[in-house]
Amino acid sequence: MAFKDLLVLAGNGMEAAGAYGIWLSGACGATITAAAPVIEPSIPPYLALELPGELVSQIERDAQESARKALADFSTAAKQAGVAAETLSFRAVIGRVGVSVSHLARCYDAIVLPQPNLEGLDTTEIVEAALFGSGRPLIIIPFIPARQEFGTVLIAWDGGEPAARAVADAMPILSLARRVQIVTVQRGDPESPLLSRDNLVRHLARHGINAEARQMPSGEVDIANLLLSHAADIGADLMVMGGYGHSRFREVMLGGTTRAILRSMTVPVLMSH
Repeated sequence: MAFKDLLVLAGNGMEAAGAYGIWLSGACGATITAAAPVIEPSIPPYLALELPGELVSQIERDAQESARKALADFSTAAKQAGVAAETLSFRAVIGRVGVSVSHLARCYDAIVLPQPNLEGLDTTEIVEAALFGSGRPLIIIPFIPARQEFGTVLIAWDGGEPAARAVADAMPILSLARRVQIVTVQRGDPESPLLSRDNLVRHLARHGINAEARQMPSGEVDIANLLLSHAADIGADLMVMGGYGHSRFREVMLGGTTRAILRSMTVPVLMSH
């Protein structure tokens, strides 16, 4: 089933995700909805009593104006690209934007988000909440310019449930790619991932997708760097992978490889959990 209903987060620092989302919608024949958060000020009650009411109102007006401008700019770009687009704004508390986004994304085919940028817009909280709480695939766009095509798609395959779900979610894109490569990084158990990789090649072939398989030894290089280096070597336009995490004090945390990919990614990544 093709992507027909996409969601993208709009706002300052999210322009790369917006541009990619517009292109992806055109490539898939989808309608894209841009959602801009109106951030409510998080002011402790004791401090709110000390602040002039007009100051609080001005903060709220500025947040609304920022969202309005982001959505207007997105609408203009979508119209120029000839892509069907809608816009909406939603209220969210600072530090809890990801929860609101994860709930909103549940009624879309996929959500396009910007890569966390620790030196700029850190979307880690949003990505984490959407990955583990939306039930939908994330398409995460690097803050450096990304090539807008599906020449080569790399599947990072370990035979696990999140990876299987990511492949299923990526089918609309895999069917558009000229080349699909399944990469298995050999670790501990040398059998299970390799056998399931061969089954994945067969499964994709049943869908008319001719995929090639590649096995790579992990050696002394960590898996994230190995995958990103290989993606660069083959000129991958997109990486498909499962997003992993673990529970700690009732709070879901990103796993090491997932976090490393998000930190250092140079190509868009479709990620599912």
